[in-house]
Amino acid sequence: MGLPMARNLVAAGHEVVGHDLDPGRVQALGTGGEGGAEVVIASLPSAAAVEEVAHSLPGTGARVFVDMSTGPPALARRLADELGAAGIDSLDAPVSGGPRGAETATLSIFVGGSPEVFTRVEPLLAVLGSVVQRVGGPGAGQVVKLCNNLMAGANMVAIAEACAVAERAGIDAATFYGLITRSTGASRVLRTRFPLPGAEDGHPANRDFEPMFMLDLIAKDLALACELAEEHGVEPAVAEVALAAYCAAQERGLGRLDYSAVYLSCASVEVEESN
Repeated sequence: MGLPMARNLVAAGHEVVGHDLDPGRVQALGTGGEGGAEVVIASLPSAAAVEEVAHSLPGTGARVFVDMSTGPPALARRLADELGAAGIDSLDAPVSGGPRGAETATLSIFVGGSPEVFTRVEPLLAVLGSVVQRVGGPGAGQVVKLCNNLMAGANMVAIAEACAVAERAGIDAATFYGLITRSTGASRVLRTRFPLPGAEDGHPANRDFEPMFMLDLIAKDLALACELAEEHGVEPAVAEVALAAYCAAQERGLGRLDYSAVYLSCASVEVEESN
């Protein structure tokens, strides 16, 4: 998602320096990969990667670190303190909307951090998303994102189970999709990643579950959401059941597919290992 976001910043007239472990992505950006920046924006797959990048910033001239990854709220709070001591402001600004939202600049961006830093960085974030809102202090953006992904991840497991039942009962996939999208079972998750092929071309199920958002990542986020719930005295019963379904799918080698591939596990579909 970092590449399309960077492209949108370039298109808006901002000077962007790209960095990625894959040099092909830097080349695709077309702006070079050398030099530093006043505002450093990270979109990374793990908390360890975020921490490594954040700890490399003192002394580089960076003044603001914006983490658009999904991670533990406690890490966002700690990095805010550590970077602040080094004279670098920070925001946690995780996003919802996936690669399509990144490409079309229609992401929802949940921001945690001070009002003053948010005001300074908001014009950049507005280039990347159609919804940009500060929701509280450091870590608050991550809380909203994890709660969002708890709902999305659990919803997908429910959809997968319902589709498995409908298919085995002989209901046509396209008919089922058309009816449910106009009924109380509808959701954005359903409309963007219905797990049976033949309903709408854009769904991952029609492309061998090519990932828009990997199953490994939703499993990571649900695990973080469970930890967050327990931290605040809430029993994450639904999230834990959903997480177990994704873990079962990972055990079947489905982790690098789209998270709608949890259907293949729920329905006990025979598949070749994908990773």
